[in-house]
Amino acid sequence: MITSRTKTDNKSNLISVRPSHLKAFLILFISISLLVPSCGKEKSKDEKTISTKIAVTVYDGDTFTLSSGKKVRIAMIDTPEKGEPFCDEATQYLSDLVLGKEVSLKPIGKGIDRYGRTLAEVYVDSANVSQLMLKAGLAVLYLFKDNAYLKDEYLQYQIYAYENKIGIWSLPEPVAEEYYINIKGSYRFHRPLCFHLKKVDISKIRRIATRAEAIKQGLSPCRNCRP
Repeated sequence: MITSRTKTDNKSNLISVRPSHLKAFLILFISISLLVPSCGKEKSKDEKTISTKIAVTVYDGDTFTLSSGKKVRIAMIDTPEKGEPFCDEATQYLSDLVLGKEVSLKPIGKGIDRYGRTLAEVYVDSANVSQLMLKAGLAVLYLFKDNAYLKDEYLQYQIYAYENKIGIWSLPEPVAEEYYINIKGSYRFHRPLCFHLKKVDISKIRRIATRAEAIKQGLSPCRNCRP
């Protein structure tokens, strides 16, 4: 507690404080001022990250269940389905990363996908699971309007795997087209004759010269025409 002798000037009615005490008071005030915004910011960050229970079941390369019974769909990526090349490798890799471990979830958008699963970025300690899956070539970047703002944080890992022909990118390239199509506002690319393009306004169609260009832009291949 800071104590000081003060005196009141009858004319100005101001309180004077000894210089040494004033200095100590200012130091204390500045220290408190610096601490308060920092605490508030940290709280805001914590509110976005939800610590969860241990991962107990892995279904495939982008879906698992927690001990609470909650089913989690990992955001930002799409991995091979059953019967597709590298499905087993993606499932095993995710198991090695999360199974039996405590994970943290950072919800994306509404935090729930259309199947009722928790949709979130997933972390084990400080490791971002989606980024590790992309770098290992066991997933493609999967963007939507509510997560596209994160593209730059993830795309570099896909480009690394693609350029080094790791995982799914080591497979033979599909039969090439003269060009590929992206619908403006969409995050997928298609072959020119894909049925998804039949009713699309021509003004919304954007041509992309090569498959490599589409992938490096962060567009994922249509699951129907498989460009």
